[in-house]
Amino acid sequence: MDQPQRQYRDWWRILRVFWYLARRPQDLPDYCRFGAFNSKSPLELGVPWWSFGAVKNVEARLKPDWEAFEYGSGGSTLFIGSRTRSIISVEDDIEWTQRVSRAARERGLSGVSVLHKPFDFWMTEAFATSDYLLSLSGKTFDVIVIDGREWSDQVRDTCFWRAEDHVRKGGIIILDDSWRYHQVKHKNRALRWREYKGTGYCRVGVTSTSVFEY
Repeated sequence: MDQPQRQYRDWWRILRVFWYLARRPQDLPDYCRFGAFNSKSPLELGVPWWSFGAVKNVEARLKPDWEAFEYGSGGSTLFIGSRTRSIISVEDDIEWTQRVSRAARERGLSGVSVLHKPFDFWMTEAFATSDYLLSLSGKTFDVIVIDGREWSDQVRDTCFWRAEDHVRKGGIIILDDSWRYHQVKHKNRALRWREYKGTGYCRVGVTSTSVFEY
């Protein structure tokens, strides 16, 4: 039973992409060059695993004197770290922490710091007091990215509520895969926000990334 269901989901994702690109043909060149047919990872490219629209929006906003914080590291760490004064990323996987840190050093990004804060994401009842979540403490930031791992339950909404208490005036919060978090869309304290739905770097399917302004 599992294999046919998996194949069905894969075909459905492909059909969604064709439907989306038919409505937004201007995204076709980016998708063909950087999307599912690209052989490199976001970390290798130094780009976020967000929708193309969100990447373009955030890139236009970033400032050299800004400070950033990120739940979950990767290509977005290098992308933001090369355009701001500094970024602190928290990561639960030690091997991935080392890979991202090494990629930052190879690019000469001295303002990038990747913190290893292990957490078992099957134990979400303990997430509220975890070192992973509480890594965002003590100061505010101009940019806060919410991505990273989650397994049995959603935890990015918990990260989002904490981020709202630590984002500076004039700053932004970026929530990836935001289609999953309806409560965040309806209860946030942002002055304005926008959801960017579409294809993205190294993605097979369509996703949603939302940018919240404060």
